[in-house]
Amino acid sequence: MNAKIEGGYDHNRRKLSDIVPIEAPFSVFIAATQKCNFKCFYCTHSQKEKGDIDLNTVHMDNSLLEKIVQQLKEFPSVGRILFTGLGEPLANPNIPNMIRTLKKAGITDRFEIVTNASLLTHEMTDKLLDAGLTYLRVSLQGLSSEKYLQIAGVKVNFDMLMEQISYFYNKKRNCKLYVKIMDACLDSDEDTQRFYDLFGNISDQVFVEHIVKAQPQMLEKYNENVTSEKTFFNEPAEIRQVCPFAFYTLQIDAEGNVFPCPPLGMPKSFSLGNVNDTSLHDIWYGKKLYDLQMQHLNLKRCMHSVCGQCENYLCFTPAEDNLDLEREKIIHRLEQRGHV
Repeated sequence: MNAKIEGGYDHNRRKLSDIVPIEAPFSVFIAATQKCNFKCFYCTHSQKEKGDIDLNTVHMDNSLLEKIVQQLKEFPSVGRILFTGLGEPLANPNIPNMIRTLKKAGITDRFEIVTNASLLTHEMTDKLLDAGLTYLRVSLQGLSSEKYLQIAGVKVNFDMLMEQISYFYNKKRNCKLYVKIMDACLDSDEDTQRFYDLFGNISDQVFVEHIVKAQPQMLEKYNENVTSEKTFFNEPAEIRQVCPFAFYTLQIDAEGNVFPCPPLGMPKSFSLGNVNDTSLHDIWYGKKLYDLQMQHLNLKRCMHSVCGQCENYLCFTPAEDNLDLEREKIIHRLEQRGHV
């Protein structure tokens, strides 16, 4: 097997408590679309089909992307752009041009996509690589067409899916390919080994992730297979008082609403603002985010109407991101910087 068995995150992390508050978000999550061709049981889209959740299924339009690009240029630099969100990025046929536009603006040199790969045609692969994609994360929902129907509620030709992934791997140049599957999509140890056998030679990284409570809107819908005892990457989840996401990430949905963290399906009331009304620079340095960060640092996260119910911070708890032990120092630095 050529691929490394390792979780798909940056393993060369700086100690976050040493550098916050940072002058620009390290990770910016952009939803190219809120449309998805899958209806996975653990995702908000499965509930939309039942009419339980209100979700405006739209693509991000070009004019909105241009605003985001111009606003991101106000920062010195951004660590990476991640196309993900409550939708399948490749469902937006403009996704290669979105990457190209961001790359041309010189905002970052890291562009990533999280995809189910069902729309990863040869033509799409060629366009993504030509545009400058640097990391593709493929989320599998099973190892057979039958399993896809059970998990994702759609018919997928699994052999064709494998061929599309193999084509990407053989064409990928300097782009990295990460293929992952959740433990809930596998039925046995034999399935796990089959996953490694199938994808170990057509990817750079492979991993079996743990299914976690990643979407706050779904908390009451999850079954007993979805727990917060382990992280995405099957490591013991550590209880933290301060959620680190609000100190280094921003999420922008397809309508321009900006959120302080990557969990999907956040209520609009939790938005820090909209790029149509407020610049990303003013949001990042603004009072709403400042107050939220201070609430966490002052150990009052549990009192927040959204953060107090969210378990997403348990999905990923590397030691480098632990802010609990340096709270007082961070509060002092944050007070010195202030807000706009």
